[in-house]
Amino acid sequence: MGLLRRTLESGFGKLEGLAERITAGEDAKLSPAERERVAEWEARAAAARAGTPVEELGDARLVGSVLHGPAGEALHGIADAPQPGAALEDPAAWEEQRRAEHAARDERRAPYLAATRAPVHCLRIATRRGIEDVVAELAASGLAGRPDLVYGAYRVPDRITAGVLGGEAVVEWEIVHAAEAPLAPAGPARALHLDARDPLVARAVGEPAPLDEDVALGLLDRAGIGPEQTLAVARDVGIRHHGGDSDASTPRVVASVRGVHVLVAGGAPAPALDGTPWTLPAGPPAGVCIDVLQWDAIAQAVHPVRQHRAPLPSPYPYLPLTPRELLQAYLEIVGVAPADTYAAQVTHDRPFDLMGRTSASAHVRRTGGGPDLPCADGTPRKRMAGGHHIVVAYRDAPAYVDGRARFEDYATAELHAHLRRGLGLRLPVPKPASRLARVADQVADAVWLLSGEAGFEPDGPGPRYC
Repeated sequence: MGLLRRTLESGFGKLEGLAERITAGEDAKLSPAERERVAEWEARAAAARAGTPVEELGDARLVGSVLHGPAGEALHGIADAPQPGAALEDPAAWEEQRRAEHAARDERRAPYLAATRAPVHCLRIATRRGIEDVVAELAASGLAGRPDLVYGAYRVPDRITAGVLGGEAVVEWEIVHAAEAPLAPAGPARALHLDARDPLVARAVGEPAPLDEDVALGLLDRAGIGPEQTLAVARDVGIRHHGGDSDASTPRVVASVRGVHVLVAGGAPAPALDGTPWTLPAGPPAGVCIDVLQWDAIAQAVHPVRQHRAPLPSPYPYLPLTPRELLQAYLEIVGVAPADTYAAQVTHDRPFDLMGRTSASAHVRRTGGGPDLPCADGTPRKRMAGGHHIVVAYRDAPAYVDGRARFEDYATAELHAHLRRGLGLRLPVPKPASRLARVADQVADAVWLLSGEAGFEPDGPGPRYC
């Protein structure tokens, strides 16, 4: 028996002995991420005991990581990153290379596609009035009258040219749909906003906090509104700049979820916000799937500097270049019909600092330095690429169960990725803050109000809707 296998078996034996001594109460204290990591080590130990060769177990440093393969090994210091060639600076040449690499990925994805699937098209618009402009575009495009053709809509989580007081001057939205031809204009959609600060859901300390989609889908379920009448469930994401100007604080560009938008066809019943706080199951309504995927782990590999174009040729051309591409791949492989879909979005979850990747050096935080990049209204502007999670919510069916398994095979075999790892969803509701902490929060709120950044808590609020 080789030294490596003896070392592994010794370590696995210690892990198993510890696992046997852990009580149910101690296990309950583990965070979802810790429990997930323990489960992966236990699975690795079982595979080793079953005689799986050490080389097939993979590098232990990748246990629990989202990316494996060349990108994962480079990001985790196991192997050297590919030596970059001359990055394409000319926009036309960059676009030509993007199309070529995308076509190669399409070819590799083709065997996994659902036999029955609807087309997936994306309509991107620039907004200045937020959801009002989205409602207007849905009406003008005729999609408001055909919710059966709409997968969803979402605020593109990029920061485009700072506005007044660190806010945003222009915000892009993307409407994901299956319409193959122009439609006649339709009446306006019905829009409702759920504020994350409102205690809409009854949750005790220690119970899982709801996802934004859990709350929105619970509302739709009570109103008797199905996905065939729903245009979108979309998280309300705001992005603001904090600090680093006239003070000595570290600059941050924080994406936060402020609530969730619910858009339904004009002829659908009106959802009502009465009877709060609601009692909801710890998850979506029965018969509904909410699938959440990691995106930022891929972005770290293919788009390392947020305010620049992703480098092309890509160092990892087998990985999707944009979150839109991964979202489209999911819809086409699982085969989700737009008439069954409540939400299809690229978004954020907990407060997320976009400044974490604004330079080729990990020790530098830079807000500028990038070129003007295309925007939906035709005016090039500075932008910082965001997006952390991909969320798709839909009415489930046996064909979709098979489709999710097929997508998992695709992600593992072609992307070398485990996209449902480390998500940290539905974390336990913590104990209420102490009186001293509440007073401190009130002082902080006053400071942020005077600075023009009210409504954003840079260190993150408590569970939303609870």
